[in-house]
Amino acid sequence: MRSGTVFRVTPAGVLTTLVSDQQNPAAGLVVGNDGLLYGMTSAGGGFGGFGTVFKMSTNGALTTIAVLNGVNGENPQSGLVLARDGNLYATSPQGGTNSIGNVFRVTPAGVVTSLVSFDSSSLGGGPSAGLALGPDGNLYGLTPFGGAAGLGTIFKITTGGAFTTLYSFQLPDGFVRRARLTPGPDGNLYGTSRDGGSADMGTIFKITTNGIFTNLVSFRGTNGAVPLAELTVGADGQLYGTTQLGGSESSGTVFRVTTNGSLTTLASFASSVNGFNAVPRAGLLAASDGNFYGCTPGAVFKMTPGGALTFLTSLIPLNGVHPQANLVPGPDGNFYGTTRDGGSNNVGTIFRLSTSGSFTSLFSFSTTNGSAPQGGLSLGSDGNFYGTTSLGGSNFAGTVFRFSTNGTLTTLASFGGANGASPQCQLVAGADGSFYGTAPQQGPNGSGTVFRITTNGVLTTLVSFNNTNGAFPIDGLMLGQDGNFYGTTANGGSHVAGTVFRMTPAGALTTLFSFNNTNGANPFGGLVQGSDGLLYGTTAFGGTNLSFGTIFKITTNGVLTTLFNFHFTDGEEPSSKMIRAPDGSLYGTTALGGSLLNDPSSSGLGTVFRITTNGLFTPLFQFQGTNGSNPGASLALGPDGNLYGSTANGGPGGGGTLFRIVLNPLLTGITKGVNGNVVVTGSGPPGGLYSLLSSANVSAPLATWTSLTSGVLGDDGTFSFTDNGAAAAQARFYRLSTP
Repeated sequence: MRSGTVFRVTPAGVLTTLVSDQQNPAAGLVVGNDGLLYGMTSAGGGFGGFGTVFKMSTNGALTTIAVLNGVNGENPQSGLVLARDGNLYATSPQGGTNSIGNVFRVTPAGVVTSLVSFDSSSLGGGPSAGLALGPDGNLYGLTPFGGAAGLGTIFKITTGGAFTTLYSFQLPDGFVRRARLTPGPDGNLYGTSRDGGSADMGTIFKITTNGIFTNLVSFRGTNGAVPLAELTVGADGQLYGTTQLGGSESSGTVFRVTTNGSLTTLASFASSVNGFNAVPRAGLLAASDGNFYGCTPGAVFKMTPGGALTFLTSLIPLNGVHPQANLVPGPDGNFYGTTRDGGSNNVGTIFRLSTSGSFTSLFSFSTTNGSAPQGGLSLGSDGNFYGTTSLGGSNFAGTVFRFSTNGTLTTLASFGGANGASPQCQLVAGADGSFYGTAPQQGPNGSGTVFRITTNGVLTTLVSFNNTNGAFPIDGLMLGQDGNFYGTTANGGSHVAGTVFRMTPAGALTTLFSFNNTNGANPFGGLVQGSDGLLYGTTAFGGTNLSFGTIFKITTNGVLTTLFNFHFTDGEEPSSKMIRAPDGSLYGTTALGGSLLNDPSSSGLGTVFRITTNGLFTPLFQFQGTNGSNPGASLALGPDGNLYGSTANGGPGGGGTLFRIVLNPLLTGITKGVNGNVVVTGSGPPGGLYSLLSSANVSAPLATWTSLTSGVLGDDGTFSFTDNGAAAAQARFYRLSTP
């Protein structure tokens, strides 16, 4: 699932996020006749999560007006178009009666009607580009395959559904066309192809409304390469657009082209270290001030008709976005963590967080030294942190790195090939001073590896999974009390649903258990050892309640007991390892399930839970989007005895949150009222029991204190009590306790 936002930016560059945590937004909004903005998501909604249609006011009030059901549309990739009849029209690359795409109509009230189902042959198939409103009132679109040559088509469709194939693409025309057609000032339609042409770097083409096709421009690199976006008609009657690559620094261009194919490169993007002004993938907006506005993956820019380029605002959070790894306490009492995205190069960061919430971004990855870190950091005996990135490095398949708190990062090893790929684990230190971890991809058998790495970067592959003994270990290892390592694989084993394994420090592997779906399936998270010496873990799927996942315990010789089956309301898809708290209980998160509030996808936004070693389960918290969503990482126990964690999405900007859950009830405020009454407030674990006591003598034995009230903490973990008897007391002390 991708999480996105809807934002507004002024010509001066003031950016406002209107809607955050929007699930898989399809590209582009369109203004309806009612002045509202209409758009789509490519996932979410009921049925199978095939997508939704929404309307939104300019201040961000969003309403879902339709849910796609797989037949009338599925997984739309582009925006809607407003036709002359006041209705909205779109394509989807899946759905329809043949499941390979369709054209559908949506009324402003949300009634969806499928007009044409593609057939992958004469009609074409799989349209990802949106429709264009032609000068004749008909709609025009593209398909990437089908047609006479099997290479895609250009079609016309009336608002009543009468369909005509205008042109079948040929080999020189290219293969990939993701941008909708643009009606030109001459009544013809213009489009771009990502590849094809004389240098196979993309083209600009023209087609008349009766199907006469002309290739106008072949990109060659110096004048641009790989155009991905639709063209825009300027006030001068010429067409303007962008290329993703090419130009003087091979980082993309802005160009102008006449209707007869004369192309002028107006600006070349620079390949800068901050990544903001490179590789444009979107088209241009011709604004009323005479300038053009556009986006790169990291910024919003303005361009004059003459090609003067000005960057207005950054779209990349410099402090990081989408944390997917657990926080780790450092030797200085602060937490350290990573974000998968964001930073100056938009490939992830390392940050520090104090228990009071003070945040400091320490390092931005740059692809060559790694990118997309998803595993937590590990503190070495030398005072440095060690970690992994799932991408980047010399083979673009992930790295192991060392990081000092002064901001210096050293890449120790790069993955790719026989040693595995895409490590997403937190490393664990062995008795020999080396670190041990897992890589879930590649390896000799293509099913992942277990590795050992020394602090100076000597990497050794210890185990190569082969599906029979497991496949795709995601969450790393746990060092057991017996000196062996224990872990899980997400797939493989005798039922192809994942395994639990034991490995000696030398690499001898024993499969302890294979899941069979009834007792759980696909353990994405690793294991934690309880105070009883048993191992505890979760499966993301399987179990007896519609495959929402399970919690289990297992002995070190492989006897497994299912402790709990999730029910959606208490969580779904636990994807990270649990942690053990001083009270002996285990605490964890689920990525989905829980509350449906603020969740248009109806999949739930995730939960935090507690379970005892004998299976007593307590839901602690349900995320609601504004305070975060989709926690995908383990929790961390802070020096104050509370839990700290992260959500991958949600929050005001949609980029995730860092949160604390108070385990021990505490008083948060004592306020005296005008009539002598006292208002006492406190907080603790949501749904937890509490008792409020008072005494005139703070040193009196607890048994002599007076009970004022007791009850259950609210869903937000707080309570408030007004002590009407305080006015008559000369002295009053309060104590909060758990029964």
